[in-house]
Formats: sequence, C-alpha cells, structure tokens
Amino acid sequence: MGLKVVLPYLLVCYLFFYCKWVKGSRKLSKEEDLELDEQLKRLNKPALKTIKTKYGDIYDCVDFYKQPAFDHPLLKNHNFLLEMRSTSIPRRVSPKKKVPKLDFNLVNIGLEGGGCPVGTVPIRRTTKDDLIRAKIYSEMYASKINPLADDKPGTHYAVAQTKQNINYDGVGAELNVWNIPVQDSQYTSGRIKISNGAESIEAGWTVNPGLYGDNRTHLYIYTNAGQSHCFNAQCGYVHISREMPLDMVLGPVSSYGGKQYGMTLSIVKDKDNWLLRWDDPPINLGFWASHLFTNLGNTATQAEWGGEVFGPRHVPLPGMGSGHPLRINTKYDAFCGRAHVVVNNTIINPPKDLALLFDFYDVDNRNVGGAPGYLIFYGGSGGAIGN
Repeated sequence: MGLKVVLPYLLVCYLFFYCKWVKGSRKLSKEEDLELDEQLKRLNKPALKTIKTKYGDIYDCVDFYKQPAFDHPLLKNHNFLLEMRSTSIPRRVSPKKKVPKLDFNLVNIGLEGGGCPVGTVPIRRTTKDDLIRAKIYSEMYASKINPLADDKPGTHYAVAQTKQNINYDGVGAELNVWNIPVQDSQYTSGRIKISNGAESIEAGWTVNPGLYGDNRTHLYIYTNAGQSHCFNAQCGYVHISREMPLDMVLGPVSSYGGKQYGMTLSIVKDKDNWLLRWDDPPINLGFWASHLFTNLGNTATQAEWGGEVFGPRHVPLPGMGSGHPLRINTKYDAFCGRAHVVVNNTIINPPKDLALLFDFYDVDNRNVGGAPGYLIFYGGSGGAIGN
C-alpha cells in the first residue's frame, strides 16, 4: 500500500480520535466549517434505522459493509462476512480448585428495541461538535506508546504485565466499572491489553469527555497498529454485533463500599483475526484483521491488566479506578478479576512473576488460588502534577 494513500487516513485518524477537549475555543473559519461538513458526510453513513438512547446518543444502523472500518486503506479489498463466527473459542481446563466468581452485578447491555436490523451494525453518529473538539485540541493529546517514558508525558499507568516472552492467543478478565470526575482535558480508564512489541490492542471502560463529549462511562477500544493509533473504530476494527455498539454507555456503575457493577471482556485470536468478546453473556462484538498489524498480526508476546489516566502537564491528575487509595477489597477498589491469558487455545492463569508498573497510582496482584485465580487491584486518588 503506497505511503501517499495511508498517510492521509492516518492524519484523519489522529485528528479525530487522538485528542482531548478543554474549555474555550477559537472561531472556525468559513473554509474550516465547510471542511467539517464534508468530513461529516464521509463519516456518517446512510442508515436503515436510527436508535436514540436514553443518554441522548444516536446510533445509525449502517449496512455491515459500509461501516467506517472499510474506509481503512488496508481493508478496501476484503472478503469478510457478516456471518463470521468464532471457530476456536478457547477452552477451559477443569482445575483442581475453582475460584468463585466475584460478587458484582453485570452492567446493562444492548440497545433499545433489540438493536439494529439483520445485516446492519450500530455506529455512533458523529456530530460537528465532535469534530471541532478534535480539530482544535488535538495537540492536547500525547502519545500512548511506551508506558512510563519521560518523553511521552501525560499518560500514567498502574498495571500488572506478563514478563515471559511467550506466545499468547488472548487475554481476559472481569472488570468492575466506575465513574469518577475528570476534567475536560483528561480521561481515566480500566482495561485489558494484548501486545507484541510496539503494536497493541486494548479494551475496557473509560470516562473521556474529550472523546465522547460527556462524563459518562463508556466501553472503548484502542488500537496501535504500525503508524496508526486510534480510539474505537477508526483504525480498522470491524464491528459485527447488531445489539451492542462499541462505544456504548455502561451502567449502572460501582459505588465505593457499595454495590459493584462490571463486565467480562476478552481479546482472543480466532484464526486470522483478533476477536473482541463480551463473555457474559457470550457475544462477539467485532474483530481486527491480522493484516492491519506487522508483529501482532501473528501472535502476542505480552498481556496486561490495570488502569490508565491521561492529563496535560501542570494540571492535577484525575483519579484512577475507584478514585481512592487501594484497600485491597473488591467493595472499594477497581479490579481485574479472574485475570487470564490464552495459550494454545486454552484459558490459563498468567505466569506467576507478573511485573507491576506504576507511578502516581498503585497496583496489587493477588494469586487467590485455583483457575483462573488472579485478582488485580488498581487505582488511586490522583492530584499529582508531573510527567
């Protein structure tokens, strides 16, 4: 694929989804306003049906083959089928001791009225305000690559990470879901992640007003494929579920010391694709084609669980997880429970010697025995200022 074809797409990807929103703005020129109108026409595809959620989000039921993913230059000549189903769901080996499921309620899922008609998928409608936030404040967003590096300011982590350089076919966990205050230029997230070298895929929950224009908790993905780095569907992720949109609002959310609400997510290799699964109840949400990647297209060499926040320099950082210091208690802390990896199409515990990476926040890994038995706590109150 020629560089002249790929670079314009990557620039659009960066401007739209690699940015933050802060208060205040400048007035757009007439030319810029017309450019945004043209971009909206390209982004918002013709809809067979439109669904408005109780939160005010509008989802267009777009023909599967006309969704934004297929605008990606590497997916122009695809042979994907809407009826694609998993061919090799990872199996569980019956352990001598099973770990009880964590005490949390599942968040509500699905769109009103049963979702989109057969043959279509729900795509969140992009507004001009979305594009204005992206255009004006794209410089606010620093690179998410290379955790804890001084030359990548703004992004901070508290994660448990595999150290053994072996081939992984997937990663998964039960994540409780939170909603804590962030400023317009910040975000806070909890997620699972699979990677090979600089390339990675992550999925989880986030509060990200710069991306969504609100302070609610959303399901999200982040793709790092070669020179392409994007939130949600703009880097070639293909959505297949007609009931559950990729970036839906998650609720109810957990309360500190009270009821816990969560979800069970996994990213698994399925033949030539990386599949995003909602595991309880089992729903295939979508997939990444292997040829979007260089190294990660074949296999992953690292898995990760935990939290991530972003904040611009010289602004107090937001909270992570529950927004409080860790108490090592599932009623008070954000967690990735029953954390596991997939090796040779089999769900197993991660290696025992997980690396714990953190700076202003905290992470703790507890091997509670049985399979899958890892319980990873992460979080902190924020407030620090620095890189």
